[in-house]
Amino acid sequence: MEINIKESIHRLLLSCFIRALGTIMLMLIAGEIGYVYAQSVYVPLGHESYDFLKRMEARQLFTDYKDAALPLSRMQVATYLAILEKNVDKMSSVERETFEFLKSEFNYELLKIAGDPQPSETRWHVLSRELTEGIINLDVDVNLGRKYTDGQLTSYRSPGLKTYGYAFDNVGFYFNLIDNRETGLNVDYSRLNDRDLSTFWAISPADAAYYARIKTNNRGVIPSRLGKGWIEYDETNAQFSWQIGSFTLSLEKMNNVWGYGRNGSVIFSDHAPSYPQFKLRVPLSKDIEFVYFHAELNSNVIDSSSSYSISYPNQNYSSFREVDHTKYVAAHQLEISLWHGVDFSIGESVVYSDRGPLLIYSIPVMFFKSGEHYNGDKDNCQMFGSIDLNVIKNVNAYFSLFIDELNTDQFFDPNLSRRQVAFTSGISVYDIPATNFDMTVAYARVNPAVYNHKYPSTTFTNNGFILGSWMGQNSDDLFLELGFIPVHALRLTAYSEIFRKGGIMSLKDQYSEDEGDKPFLFGPLHLERSTGMSAKYQPLRDLFINVNARIRKIEDEADPAQNRSHQFEFTMGISLGIW
Repeated sequence: MEINIKESIHRLLLSCFIRALGTIMLMLIAGEIGYVYAQSVYVPLGHESYDFLKRMEARQLFTDYKDAALPLSRMQVATYLAILEKNVDKMSSVERETFEFLKSEFNYELLKIAGDPQPSETRWHVLSRELTEGIINLDVDVNLGRKYTDGQLTSYRSPGLKTYGYAFDNVGFYFNLIDNRETGLNVDYSRLNDRDLSTFWAISPADAAYYARIKTNNRGVIPSRLGKGWIEYDETNAQFSWQIGSFTLSLEKMNNVWGYGRNGSVIFSDHAPSYPQFKLRVPLSKDIEFVYFHAELNSNVIDSSSSYSISYPNQNYSSFREVDHTKYVAAHQLEISLWHGVDFSIGESVVYSDRGPLLIYSIPVMFFKSGEHYNGDKDNCQMFGSIDLNVIKNVNAYFSLFIDELNTDQFFDPNLSRRQVAFTSGISVYDIPATNFDMTVAYARVNPAVYNHKYPSTTFTNNGFILGSWMGQNSDDLFLELGFIPVHALRLTAYSEIFRKGGIMSLKDQYSEDEGDKPFLFGPLHLERSTGMSAKYQPLRDLFINVNARIRKIEDEADPAQNRSHQFEFTMGISLGIW
């Protein structure tokens, strides 16, 4: 990113960063660190505890819920549940039922927080054993499903296992492996990256181009095996963490979700496959939390100078080894509770390649934009921020902004301002029109050229998938949802969505002075309208029955063969241990 801004604004940003850094150092020296979460094991991103805590914050039953950087640890979630204990009498019967369910889920962590020297696990696991100053739990993952698209069947099966626990009073660990197979006439090939699509023999070049251009909000995958009408891939997440005072340090292979968005964040999301990283997280006070990570990415860009041929004498055999450019990303974020009901976060990230990991970006409190200047502007920096509002009872509103490039000298000129930005905004209203109902309206927009860069190995991607919004550049999405929870174990929803995506801006236009005078959603235009209903039922802990039905209309100017007038999709699945 090359942010062309006035010198005074740059000084202001640098001054704010220095002041924030000074505040952090003073708090560390003075020992004003109040929140200590002791041992870190992550809560899966799809876990119901996140939605419950969001609801409780909007209902103003507790404050200072910091969720601008997910996932949270089990200790963090348990800390919030402990705070909620005093307001149980203000919850509805369904909310109390959910609260008691989550208390049993996080019983071990709640007992540790309460100071119990020998906490015990009350919920069921396939295997649970005590360790030295800790515990290990083992569970299985199973997912079986079927999707009917205009009568054509696609099947899913996903066996796996996970284990997590604590040891030595300051170590946490987590491991989850799922092996997936998808078969049928409507396999979602949009989950493949451009490289796999370009070499996949079983689909036409036109279909490959379509799937490369139009993605769904399903996570991207790297196939282990691929054939006509089937795909196999595995997904692995792992974490090893240790606590040093208030500092949580971890080596992990995980996704980060930073910022807000009902249908995906524009900052960091879980759209790309998870990636290995080093992470630091520290609650600086009750009101301030700092998080930093430094990760290794896959560029998917071949380094021709490092790739080489191998010949085997007397075997009449040779091979060619492709070596990709190395690629890394570093990011940090401060989340601050300005006052009750108002949470603000600000951060930056940098993507760099071909050397590293670089020490300058390994300093958690480094100003990355200054580091990019130090390196001769060879890298790709971004800035971002979010605000989360819960000032009106039963109402949550949010806004997240991602700045890839911006020229404030010409801010009001639509062609010269280089507004390569993305944002999400939304509002959720709870207990309206009646108790246990919720309504959500969310909008996301990604301007042309966002996430792209003149150096292919420094784009905002991992393994060919965008680290931010699944929609990609030059797109927007409007999402509406009405939800109802009659009992804790059942959630019913009705939803409607409009997704639009325009053409891909060329690098020539992106780096021209007026960006080629291209308006938002310049063609060819892709338009999807969908309406549906879904149900999620949990008859037993960790056992889920999911049903979803929707009608979708597709209009694609670039490839009219993909048009659908009233495509009907029905999906039903049963899963164990997969949130």
